[in-house]
Amino acid sequence: MRLTEINIDGFKNLINIKIDPDEGYNIISGENAQGKTNLLEALWLFTGCRSFRKTKERDYLSFSGVPLLAEVSFHDGRRIQKLRCEMSQGSREKKLTLNGVTIRQTSELFEIYHCVAFTPDDIEIITGGPEVRRSFLDLCFSQLHRRGVSAVRRYQLILSQRNAVLKQHLPVSQTESVLDIWDRQLASVGTYIALRRQSYSDKLEEVCRELYGRISSGSEKISAAYKSHVFGKRPELSSDTSKNLEELYYQKLKSVREQDTELGFTSCGIHRDDLELMINNVSAREFGSQGQKKSLALALKLSQAQLYGAAKRESPVILLDDVMGELDRSRQEVVYTIIKNMQVFITTCHDEVLIPELAGKRIMLKNGRICSE
Repeated sequence: MRLTEINIDGFKNLINIKIDPDEGYNIISGENAQGKTNLLEALWLFTGCRSFRKTKERDYLSFSGVPLLAEVSFHDGRRIQKLRCEMSQGSREKKLTLNGVTIRQTSELFEIYHCVAFTPDDIEIITGGPEVRRSFLDLCFSQLHRRGVSAVRRYQLILSQRNAVLKQHLPVSQTESVLDIWDRQLASVGTYIALRRQSYSDKLEEVCRELYGRISSGSEKISAAYKSHVFGKRPELSSDTSKNLEELYYQKLKSVREQDTELGFTSCGIHRDDLELMINNVSAREFGSQGQKKSLALALKLSQAQLYGAAKRESPVILLDDVMGELDRSRQEVVYTIIKNMQVFITTCHDEVLIPELAGKRIMLKNGRICSE
């Protein structure tokens, strides 16, 4: 995918941003708090995913009261398409259109517009709790499988319904019959997600091991193992036996009903899964240095982009927020070998630290405006 035109006005502090981006590298420079990351966040808006800065949608709007208008044209490998987003202080609801046709569900964007973003906060994939790594896995496999987004959302909805039943403390006979309905559904959707997480984590480990080896000059080895709360660590799961797996999942839910009723929530399921990340056979989260954690987070994100490109035969747009400037030349060169055939948007306060290979269109922002190109 390649962006061919960008128009943004009224997104946070951005004012009348018009860019005809380079097909390769787009270097967005400027001092801190000038709108560099806001620009990347506006480009990410069209993925249909939550902001990588965890910004609430109402906070996209400018303090000046100017309506938000964001528009991108992109080539999807076959033709040029145009996405448009409008939002105003009055309604604060996004109006999204594709080629002039209203998009009613943001999940539709997931199939249309593809980005991989890497920010300093992505170190949380290593340092954060299991929910961060689950979200990372779910985003990654959903980019490759159309059913992924709806499956993850459906699981959360069913789980909340089951938990609501548990909190009511109904008579045992009534609770059993109601829980049976939700448990069958949880087992079906949960098994599908577990299969996808396991399959993706196997591919992720293979690619990430090679990339991290290059970043660390071969001095360190990593592993990434999917830990299923239902099926165990590195489970050998196969879609050929999905019905048997669903039954196993269901029986586990059934076996903890009494315990869950006392707790008031569901104690067993894929919502307790994790991705175990190790460096030289020890936990990256617990024992990795800050440098190791940053390098591993970068390798995971680059692996995500590489796996997407291999599966779709089309590269995503890469958004690198204040990342390259923290890397020495050798690490920048490793990143370059991965992204060299992709369209990339890089923010930096000091573009002089970037390696010459990253030369491309240069855009300077000041107070939310483009002051030079």
